Amino acid sequence: MDVRCNMRASVALICLAVTLLCGCDQKTVAYGFEIKNVTVNRGYQSIDVHLKQDMSLSQQALEALQHGVALTIRLDLELRNDSNMIVVRREARRFQIHYQALIDRYQLIDEEKETQQTFSRLRHVFAAIDNLDVHVSTGPLPSGNYELRTRIRLEEGLLPAPMQLPAMFSPEWQHDSGWSVWPFKVSV
Repeated sequence: MDVRCNMRASVALICLAVTLLCGCDQKTVAYGFEIKNVTVNRGYQSIDVHLKQDMSLSQQALEALQHGVALTIRLDLELRNDSNMIVVRREARRFQIHYQALIDRYQLIDEEKETQQTFSRLRHVFAAIDNLDVHVSTGPLPSGNYELRTRIRLEEGLLPAPMQLPAMFSPEWQHDSGWSVWPFKVSV
């Protein structure tokens, strides 16, 4: 009986070790969006937000872009009063990236400013978005503690219809930075 117990324990340990090793063999994700730093400066009935981001596309998103699919990047900003968590203001800003194969250029369209820029490399497009200055009208803000929540993501819902459902479930299309919180204070 001792031999059976030892054998069962050995088999259980081997199974546990294999399970742990298989769980650790995950690929490192080399793409996605991240908000690294946010600074908030108070203006007259507004705030000026400077965002430092890091963005890179997955292989599937790059291939789609190269084959003429426009990609839309959305920046969400949410200003909340820190004492009662009431949302004071919500803003969304969208950027569209197009690849123009005939001239081998990338086009960046800022929907809010209604501007478009053309770049020779995709990294130049991301450099233009990586450091953003956003002006947010807030109206009068009483003094106190506030927090600015930020998120940047690829909008799968604006892809062509046949691509939307697969993109919702594929990890290759998940570029969401997740929400980050940046506290600041308003004083009179």
